[in-house]
Amino acid sequence: MSGPAMDIGGLRVSSRSYWLDEALRTDPGAPCPGLTENLAADVCIVGGGFAGLWTAYELSEREPSLQIVLLEADICGSGGSGANGGMFSGSWHDINALCHYFGEAEGIRYATLLADQLDEVEQWTARHKADIAYHRDGMLFAQAEPWQAGPNFEAIGRLAAHGLPDKLRAVDAAAAQAVAASPRFCGGTLIDDLAVVQPARLARELRRVLLERGVRIFEGTPMLELQPGVPAGVRTPRGQVRADQVVIAMGAWGVSQPQFSRAFFVATDFMVITEPIPDLLEQIGWTSFTGIGDSRENFFYLRPTDDGRIAIGGGSVGLAYGDRIRGSVLNSAKKAAVAANGLIWLFPQLRGVRFAQAWSGPMDLTAAFVPFFTSNAASNVHAGLGFSGHGLAATKLGGKTLASLVLRADDEWSRLPVVGPPLSQLPPEPLRWPLMQAVVWAIDSGDRAEEQGRRRGVLRGLVASSVTAYRESRRR
Repeated sequence: MSGPAMDIGGLRVSSRSYWLDEALRTDPGAPCPGLTENLAADVCIVGGGFAGLWTAYELSEREPSLQIVLLEADICGSGGSGANGGMFSGSWHDINALCHYFGEAEGIRYATLLADQLDEVEQWTARHKADIAYHRDGMLFAQAEPWQAGPNFEAIGRLAAHGLPDKLRAVDAAAAQAVAASPRFCGGTLIDDLAVVQPARLARELRRVLLERGVRIFEGTPMLELQPGVPAGVRTPRGQVRADQVVIAMGAWGVSQPQFSRAFFVATDFMVITEPIPDLLEQIGWTSFTGIGDSRENFFYLRPTDDGRIAIGGGSVGLAYGDRIRGSVLNSAKKAAVAANGLIWLFPQLRGVRFAQAWSGPMDLTAAFVPFFTSNAASNVHAGLGFSGHGLAATKLGGKTLASLVLRADDEWSRLPVVGPPLSQLPPEPLRWPLMQAVVWAIDSGDRAEEQGRRRGVLRGLVASSVTAYRESRRR
């Protein structure tokens, strides 16, 4: 259930995202009571976010006769899947890293398949008459002031060499400000392969379609224990599922499973949303649904909504110690204010705007910022985790991968370069949390120093560059 909200300088910090509140008001959906019995299934999926929902959808598409059970600890879409920025994106901006990790051909193949998901979700929306507020107007990664990074010409050249010259386009200040008139924009990169959606509506529409297909969904049903064996068992507070195949798609909560405790760390990103301001959007010339991000180390990302609001997140993150996804890591008013202040920094013309709500979303961040898909030795327990805050396209593609692993299919999805163990293991607690806090401090305080016209500093630069160096040391 949604917890109490508190007002902080015009912000409303809630345990539910604005997106999920709106989706539930529009259509609460058919009830899915918790599991209260022992039952058997062909496939049991643990997690009602995008990874679990898309996996169930893919399985029901390929093998309609499968008996599929989906267990969700809260309600479908209540985690990061319903709390993100709603940017359904390919990964062209990260093509250098993907080619470094996986090799040139596989990096390009993976990025191409991610971008293909934009067409597929648009077709899915039409097929199922799903209302997800889909708008494909691309994204501007703006260079907001000269201290931020400009266009990545190495990535632009790499894509051109592969016959993909228009996937990233460098633009000057005038073209950047034509998207939205921020006085700080001095250039940037335009990407066509991005759509904005209402993410919680997408999760709830997936839930609706799965129920129509006969998938059994039990909400309010956390997994207490994964019992190995063939079949495997999933124990919950008031019942158990025995299944030939189990899929772990718990997002950030997957860190509670011992085998994944060092695969990623849990961070929370905060978002805020304004009251409707259609006149102000018109005033700053933001009349499209183009998403915007700046190019600081911990970048701000923002997008308009159908009813004339602006939603913005980023600028800082909270870090969970171990698997403790609760308390201040989810409800920090200070972190929420960073996002709100970021909007005013980018668009001083909006000073005085009122904010309607703030919320956080937990992320499963791998060191390489790419997901991983693994199977146990018996090939009957599979996991898709580590979506690293870029999950809308990656989870849809990941649903295909997990479905292929469940069905033991040897196909293009099961042969993706992200299939296998994570590219790195993080330090165990109690070392991980202070190390990651040091990295967050270096990035956040360095960005603030640059904003104020000061140098980032040697220590901050060394800490931040060590992250880049570590990432560059990873290869499949």
